Amino acid sequence: MIQTDEVDDALPFRVTIGNQITDRELLGEKSMWCLSSDKTEPIIKARNQINSAHRECHLHLPETAIVFFMSKGIEYLCDNHNAQELPEPFPRFLNRCPVWEIAEYRVCFLDGGRGAPQACDTVETLAALGVKNIISVGMFGAFDPQIKIGEIITPDKAFVEEGTSLHYYESLEYSIPSIRLHKIASSKMHIKTYPIVSTDAVYRQTFYKEQLWREKGAVGVDMETSVVFSVSSFLGLNSVGLLMASDVHPLNPDDPKWDWHMTREMRYELSEKSLAVAKQLSND
Repeated sequence: MIQTDEVDDALPFRVTIGNQITDRELLGEKSMWCLSSDKTEPIIKARNQINSAHRECHLHLPETAIVFFMSKGIEYLCDNHNAQELPEPFPRFLNRCPVWEIAEYRVCFLDGGRGAPQACDTVETLAALGVKNIISVGMFGAFDPQIKIGEIITPDKAFVEEGTSLHYYESLEYSIPSIRLHKIASSKMHIKTYPIVSTDAVYRQTFYKEQLWREKGAVGVDMETSVVFSVSSFLGLNSVGLLMASDVHPLNPDDPKWDWHMTREMRYELSEKSLAVAKQLSND
């Protein structure tokens, strides 16, 4: 499920900032920390972590998990659906947390943390506990004028500008969702689909970079989607993302500054939509 495109050496690079940046760097061709010569096993694995010397895990999770990378989603599902908190916390490496289940729909849900490392930890731990389908739910900052605040999208690709995915793949420009789950979200749930970017450098989203992202077809940026897609694929899981535009970035330095517009009601709408995808998946 992973796409690694060939880089065109003839592609023009139009702007120089400081030292010239090469076309390969512009397109994100990276080979950093996943080495083809490394055949050794990881020192720690999720399946070992969940049954560490500190505790034993007896959690039994359904095959589908809704993972929230925002607040208020868990609150909404608990208040409006027959959700039960499971008797043990979710045993990931980075900050254990509660996990709930809606048995009627054969789905569990939890907070996935923030940023690529914790999102990856969550995906690895879900896989170790038998989860097969992940519905990733969060917000994104839009930098394309066609996207309106409050609009829900399901990304068809997420350009990788976070470092965690590159511990799993030698080179990776973007990751993609599973075909089946993305079809449910885009076709059966009628959610629009666009590419996005995932970054782990919140304060390096420059005007120049966002213009380059627009030229690649992306409409917004978040922090987790690319790693959810890439690590899910690496582990043989299905994944899909549902994101809501929480704000719209200025396109030029002289434009009005961006402002936060995400409301509690908007979060609730997105949470209900994620459960609808899970219901559809359980009925297929």
